[in-house]
Amino acid sequence: MLPGGKVERGETIADAAMRELREETGLGVDGLLYLMELQTGNTRHHVYEASVLNPGEARPQNEIFDCIWYPLDAIQNLNTSDATLRIVQAFQRRF
Repeated sequence: MLPGGKVERGETIADAAMRELREETGLGVDGLLYLMELQTGNTRHHVYEASVLNPGEARPQNEIFDCIWYPLDAIQNLNTSDATLRIVQAFQRRF
């Protein structure tokens, strides 16, 4: 699962992405790169690549159970949503 959530009133999509990452993992962001928009059912995903300030300090926050870094190619072996799978596969195609 990737960090994510809803945009709050008065917040930009980029601000929401940074806030959700911080709220769910405790990670700070130095910069964002907008990658794509993905529609799945009634949900629209705005996907960013984040330059994380403190990657070694990821800690589960709020409703998050655990924070684990996986290699991109591990996605095929993880129990994850179709949206997460599609997002990671799109990211992989960039390289």
